[in-house]
Amino acid sequence: MILAISRAERFSPNSVEKDAKILDCLCKELMHYGYGVETKGEMSLGVSARSRVYVSMARSQEALDFLNHASERGAIVMNDPHAVVLCQNRRLLMRRLQRAGLDTTEEAAEATSETGYWIKKNRGYSELADDVCFAADEAERDMKVAQMKARGIDDVYVTKHIKGDLVKFYGVAGTDFFCTCYPADDRQFKFSQEEVNGRPSYFAFDKAAMQRSIDAAAREIGLDFYGGDMVVGDDGRVTIIDFNDWPSYSRCREQAARAMALAVVGRMLQRGKKPLLPLGSHAGVRAILFDYGGTLDTGGTHWGKQLWHAYQRQGVPVTEQLFREAYVHAERTLGKNPIIKPDFTFRRTLETKVDIELDYIAQHVEDFRPADWAQRIVDDLYAETLSHTRRSLGVLRQLAGKMPMVLVSNFYGNVGTVLSEMGMEGLFRSVVESAVVGIRKPDPRIFMLGVEALGADPSEVIVVGDSYDKDIEPAKAAGCRTAWYIGEGWNDGIANGNAADVVITSLEQLLP
Repeated sequence: MILAISRAERFSPNSVEKDAKILDCLCKELMHYGYGVETKGEMSLGVSARSRVYVSMARSQEALDFLNHASERGAIVMNDPHAVVLCQNRRLLMRRLQRAGLDTTEEAAEATSETGYWIKKNRGYSELADDVCFAADEAERDMKVAQMKARGIDDVYVTKHIKGDLVKFYGVAGTDFFCTCYPADDRQFKFSQEEVNGRPSYFAFDKAAMQRSIDAAAREIGLDFYGGDMVVGDDGRVTIIDFNDWPSYSRCREQAARAMALAVVGRMLQRGKKPLLPLGSHAGVRAILFDYGGTLDTGGTHWGKQLWHAYQRQGVPVTEQLFREAYVHAERTLGKNPIIKPDFTFRRTLETKVDIELDYIAQHVEDFRPADWAQRIVDDLYAETLSHTRRSLGVLRQLAGKMPMVLVSNFYGNVGTVLSEMGMEGLFRSVVESAVVGIRKPDPRIFMLGVEALGADPSEVIVVGDSYDKDIEPAKAAGCRTAWYIGEGWNDGIANGNAADVVITSLEQLLP
């Protein structure tokens, strides 16, 4: 049983409903994987609330003390209560983030600023609008500091105002999920202070680099689910101005809940397994064998689910059941007929697959016009795939310098063209493709072909793949070591993971 702990209303100013929704979404995702989930309020914890796994939005000292004791007993607790306590002290939190390599706001209680000041309650959370306020000059700053102290808040944190685009970010540590948005676009403000920065100019910044840095900092301080605010200057410099434990994820709730659930499941499956990192020092491992589809191009998500989510985002009028039938029909059609040619790029392959799916749907939905949806779905999916692939590419380039790699994939005969298109050409010593060698996963023989290409013993090769039954189990049967990259699968429920030597929720966990 997983115990989900809801947040007390006083810690959710103007966000009570949003906070409740993200916890509910997470619980439903966990139940889809077959886990029992019970929900309790953070003020009603007691002996009856014992569990082996807690997912907690709690912020009260009583609840955090309870969770600390649970963690000491060996329970899994997400978020770490020590990290939640740290988030209740802005001064210490910003110092920790700086040590983790992030640029953050600095105290300016006595400094002169031409841009203005922010006056914030240092300890605890912003429960009232006056707990965070803006001052245009020194006189207003001193007045508002005095007003805050008159309310009984002695520990006041003052920083300079930073001009630039205000950007909110949401993440799930150790996964590929990271979402950014401009609050001025949708005007979802908590207390309206976000309006001080004005309309965004959309200054360019390196989102992928920021994701890596922020995610690493979150993991270092112990936050699994996190969010915050940053300001992007006209030179692309990013400054973190706020960092929070477990935000409402209101702008990306469903996608976040899926990533959060996989992070929880991943933590549970990792329990008791030997550590993998750093990969180069893992006893006896001399080479890596990668799967392609679902591993390097979708962040661990089954391609059927990846397609379905694109259909959802684009508002295609089709039920999930009919979509699933269309997906299976397209896969069987492409498997039986040599429609995909060796020179087909990934985009052209995607267009072909989507066309077959939409034609099938048109046969079952009155007045459904495939031409209305095809380009939108392909554009959506192609952008998503490029984003995941770029992240994978960064990992592969680092690993390529450490040990040889091969690719083993169920594909249509054009994986070489796709690898070239995605910038992965030359990274693998060899590519074993089912359409070329005439053997498909889950037949263990296709993995043996990869092992032979590496010139290694199976026990010296670690296989990285997202499919438990098509990658992990047959690779284990072939005598290889296995790293199961868990993501959103095609079906509900999740395997027990016994055949996996290690479980990962991001390819970056393969890096030292």
